[in-house]
Amino acid sequence: MLYHPSRAQRGCTGVSIVLLFLGCALGSTRASEGDPEGISWRTDYARALEEARTRNQLLWIQFTAPWCPNCTRMEQDSFAHPAIREHARRSFVPVKLRSDVNEELALSFELSGLPATVIVAPSRQVILVRQGYLGPGELGDLLQNATRRQDSESQLASKETTTRAEDAGDSDQKRNPTKPKTETQVALSGFCPVTLVSDKRLVPGQAEYTVTHEGRLYRFASLVTFNLFSRDPQRYVPVNNGNCPVAQLDRGTMHPGDPKYGVLYQGRLFLCASDSDRKRFLQEPVRYAAVDVAENGFCPHCLAQNGLLVRGDPRYDLSREGRRYWFPDPSHREAFLSALASTQTTTRR
Repeated sequence: MLYHPSRAQRGCTGVSIVLLFLGCALGSTRASEGDPEGISWRTDYARALEEARTRNQLLWIQFTAPWCPNCTRMEQDSFAHPAIREHARRSFVPVKLRSDVNEELALSFELSGLPATVIVAPSRQVILVRQGYLGPGELGDLLQNATRRQDSESQLASKETTTRAEDAGDSDQKRNPTKPKTETQVALSGFCPVTLVSDKRLVPGQAEYTVTHEGRLYRFASLVTFNLFSRDPQRYVPVNNGNCPVAQLDRGTMHPGDPKYGVLYQGRLFLCASDSDRKRFLQEPVRYAAVDVAENGFCPHCLAQNGLLVRGDPRYDLSREGRRYWFPDPSHREAFLSALASTQTTTRR
């Protein structure tokens, strides 16, 4: 939880505090508007994010608060340093936000203290998060590392895109010169997967917040949900590639599920093809939940070692060679991996 001042702290020396805040406000205004050498801090997060995307620059988010002494130290020591100002001018779109006013956004970055420095790529991928006071040297290193990382990833992405485009163009030209390009499949009919799993609501995703995961394009309702998905996509993507488990097990057909008939079971999202399929799933959730799991969801380690049918837990899963396994706890998963490693070593010998 982000730190907030106590009532006693807020009540200290009213006149001094008023003068202090007035001075800080005037100083901030001069740095942003009157002083061409100062950092041009934005104050509107949405506009700054769009500006960073349009200019293809990194977004520097500085979370602060008027009661935070280290925030004031960074303002005086670090942000006034010529090298930091040059970094900000050349490579970043800087935005300064109060953590209490933007608490939901701050929590989406899993922040627990101030000051906090967050660097976001134009693609909206979080690159760096640092909490606590940063002197001019530390902050300069952080900003420089962020720009180097972004430059390296941009060059790599450019090379990979060019190579794929050339390979695809040559291949398509050989097979069918007039074949139209295919678009990435939009998952969940365009609804946000995070709000569906977390809030059990169908909220349309926005075109500006998208990511491609395992060949499917997901759209998100906000940057907060985008960040949550980026940190743990497996928590939100539908099981069985979005195909209906009831249709597969009962009718032997691969039928795409519908987000309107989604089921949350053991923290995972299953999509059924109809309301009747959804009701059927709820009658036998254990059976249908293991639709894409090896050994029918039983622990493979217990089966191999003792021949026991011990039900696995989806929270402790493992994907290996196109198959997914469930284990009752992390120790069984580690034992399974150790046994596999031992078998492979013996085979090589």
